[in-house]
Amino acid sequence: MQSLQDRINLHLQKITHEIGSRPVGSKENHQAAEYIEDVFRTAGLEVELQEFEVPNWEVEEAYILMNGDKHEVRVNTFSEPCHAAAEVIPLCTLEELRLSSNLTGKIVFLYGELSKENYVPKGFSIYNPEHHQEVIRLLEEKNPAAVITVRMEKGSDLPIFSDWDFKIPSITITPELGVKVKNHTDALTVLIKSNRIPGKTRNVIGRIEGKRPEKIILTAHYDTVFDTNGAFDNGSGVSVMLLLAEELAHRSGLDTSFECIAFSSEEYLGLGDQVYLNDYQDSLDQAIVAINVDGVGQTIGTNNLTLMAGSSELEQLLKSIKSNFPSVEWNNPWYASNHFTFFSNGVPSIPFNCNGVSDILHTPNDQSLWICPDKLIEVYELIMEIITSIQGKTCEWTREKNK
Repeated sequence: MQSLQDRINLHLQKITHEIGSRPVGSKENHQAAEYIEDVFRTAGLEVELQEFEVPNWEVEEAYILMNGDKHEVRVNTFSEPCHAAAEVIPLCTLEELRLSSNLTGKIVFLYGELSKENYVPKGFSIYNPEHHQEVIRLLEEKNPAAVITVRMEKGSDLPIFSDWDFKIPSITITPELGVKVKNHTDALTVLIKSNRIPGKTRNVIGRIEGKRPEKIILTAHYDTVFDTNGAFDNGSGVSVMLLLAEELAHRSGLDTSFECIAFSSEEYLGLGDQVYLNDYQDSLDQAIVAINVDGVGQTIGTNNLTLMAGSSELEQLLKSIKSNFPSVEWNNPWYASNHFTFFSNGVPSIPFNCNGVSDILHTPNDQSLWICPDKLIEVYELIMEIITSIQGKTCEWTREKNK
């Protein structure tokens, strides 16, 4: 019989290496959903699929042509295609962008303050800073032929825009190439050969009916950004959730119901969360807790957890359980993952993540070599103790008390 470590590693290797990068709309995204569905059904869970529309986007080629030299570049996710040869207008502050005129047909080069962080997509309703909204609105009003953004970390060209509603073609370049573009005084050419067609993705929900209607929700997102196997983000969390589903389906002495949700589109607009809420927001009053696992198990990292929107009694219980796991840290609350959907609706939420090597996130370096099966099992065992300890608890006991 396989050990828990072998089984969880099997899930991790299947999702991150056999399937690989799993951006929404891609065939790999569908393969991952099918694998999760098969694990749920084989374990005996009742399965529901929530399908929704997303773009299926691919890039064939992208480069800048400058002084006769071709420089390959990274296309910002979901960018439209273009072939633009034009004057470059460099802008580094919001004030410069506000005051700029006659950008139509030009190539805008955003650097400095205008290129220091990723822009939140236009349609993202949970968190959308006003200065992000204004930059996007001004660019669309001024209508340049293309936008070049420069990453402010050496050697990096990770996309700064990832928004299928942003219609201006755009690329991201390394700071090393950014210096050359900034010092370039003549026109240059930006070419993007990309293709975007209608596509679909889906949430995969597995349910275990208990003696009580009250449920414990377990979540992890299975989609990735482009060009990464996403072992840490979030093959690790999916693997933990799948092992939990397999074990919970055959555990005796547990009277709550369970809902295991493999979310898609967490990386882009959180659409999977919105689809789930459209169908099940009214049932959240039956949720005792929601446990979200997003990025755990790094070999040289520290697993951690925290509590959001929970009662002081639940926090005391969690800290008591955590004391049996001295290599796990109690962390400050954090917001950017699927647990936001639950704690923002009053459901006590327990997010798990890991403080480890940070610059592998959303890069081709996010491989399973960074992940330790024993560290994944540590999270699995801690969650199992939490589940066992709250079997007799009610929603009223776990939730924040009115002040």
